[in-house]
Amino acid sequence: MNIDLQKADSRLLHEPFALQLRESGPQVALSWLTEVLSGQSSGLRSSNSYLVAYTGCPEAIDWLEVTVDSPVSTHWGEGAALLGTPWSRIKLWLSSEAAKQLMALDTLIAYRAPSPNMSPLAQIAAATLPDAPSIIEYEMVLKSVITETSSFRLRKSVENALAYADEILSRQNRGVVVADLPLLFLQPELFANASEVLRKHEVVMSGMRQSIQNLLKSFKLKG
Repeated sequence: MNIDLQKADSRLLHEPFALQLRESGPQVALSWLTEVLSGQSSGLRSSNSYLVAYTGCPEAIDWLEVTVDSPVSTHWGEGAALLGTPWSRIKLWLSSEAAKQLMALDTLIAYRAPSPNMSPLAQIAAATLPDAPSIIEYEMVLKSVITETSSFRLRKSVENALAYADEILSRQNRGVVVADLPLLFLQPELFANASEVLRKHEVVMSGMRQSIQNLLKSFKLKG
């Protein structure tokens, strides 16, 4: 493994990962990516974990399940949702240890309707929950997760997952099928619902870049 990738965030991993997808295909790209992530710090691996979803490989869910560990960022659940993890498996995670419970809750929250605070690719993918349960089962299972020893993070995640219940359980039309996630990563502009999402994202990013430039100019003037 290239030692430089041990400290690479998702931006730095984008090009080498895209190269693997283009030249070697999803299966090889998944093996390459998980090897890279295995050599990273737990915090960096957590923030990069969602990238495995863009292989479109169902076995990437297995990797998320066996690898998730503290610190549990929302990226684990975002990746699991992109891969179409069904309610039956999420329910098993909710009855497991804390790390899997948090990933399960973040997965459910990632199944809500696309919103501006999601990444552009996640908005375009617009993942939906397979084999969604009834609202009665959903609420019962989620509320059973909370115990006296539950952390604030877990309690807040349960609260958010319950607040988004209607969106999570009622949405039917996924934007991009799991098998097309590699193409979405490589060429998002090809998808019908992508242009507006990408345009809005570029407006936000341009505004942020301009703000940084203005801040740097003000520092120079003061200097």
